[in-house]
Amino acid sequence: MTSRPTTFSIVIPAYNSKATIGSAIKSVQRQSRADFELIIVDDGSTDDTASRVEPFLRDERIRLISQQNLGVAAALNRGIASTRGQYVSFLGSDDLWLPHYLAAVASTLDGDPGAAVAYTDAWILDDATRRIRRMTTAGPFHPPEAPRQPSEFFRSLLERGNYVFAGATIRRWVFDEVGTFRAELRSAEDYEFWLRIASHGYRFVRCPLKLAIYRQRPGQLTADRRRVLLFATKVFQIVVEEYDAPEDVRELARQRMQELERLADSFNSIGPRRVPRRVVWASNWLSRMRQFYMRPPRAIRDAYPDLHAL
Repeated sequence: MTSRPTTFSIVIPAYNSKATIGSAIKSVQRQSRADFELIIVDDGSTDDTASRVEPFLRDERIRLISQQNLGVAAALNRGIASTRGQYVSFLGSDDLWLPHYLAAVASTLDGDPGAAVAYTDAWILDDATRRIRRMTTAGPFHPPEAPRQPSEFFRSLLERGNYVFAGATIRRWVFDEVGTFRAELRSAEDYEFWLRIASHGYRFVRCPLKLAIYRQRPGQLTADRRRVLLFATKVFQIVVEEYDAPEDVRELARQRMQELERLADSFNSIGPRRVPRRVVWASNWLSRMRQFYMRPPRAIRDAYPDLHAL
């Protein structure tokens, strides 16, 4: 049997993802580029995640690795250690790619040989309603293009927060130069990694298209806003204490750390408010009108005609 060429190594960390892992895998199989390997790392799931993956293992490009529950960063690192491709891409176990994701990021990196990382924006799928939000993962304050100088990109990430969608694609040699994800970070591990890459002087490039779908679910780790803020403060602390950065950049990281600490503390002081039911209904209705597309954008409709089937 002749082995297929492997340009892309895709890593999916999965924990209790039985409801969504199949859709994530299918979104990889539907890529217009077939020169990939897909590594799913089951991070100690207690549900049927592994059994949901097993039927896909008939595809010789797909592998399953199981480990005890060590967190997303450790699962990503386990997958990275098994990669063979020129590019390493990450996909959440409840997220999706549009069919041209791999082709677009490859074109972006091939067109900019000096860039180490290609990232994209992503549509947001509200899992409860299966509707697409108008706001994307990057939010309204991201720069339309990545700053060309790594030092400027580094400062921009500190000032604006993490606007790099986790499903980025990285040249394989970057891990040899800067290391992998910090396993002690149980959230914001990707944010620290992007900052570390930029601090080492490597450039990022942004794909101009929205190439992924981020599934927003009530129970996911990023839904715990206070937890996310607390781990982001740890990221800023790492920058202050460990990064080889100018003092003005360290001071910026200190300021951001203090801002997020205050914001995280404010969650403890917010008590429940009683609001009339009719006001809640009207507010929710208006909110849906403002926040969601009445009809999915064309790119979504073409790739996934039935969002309820995902």
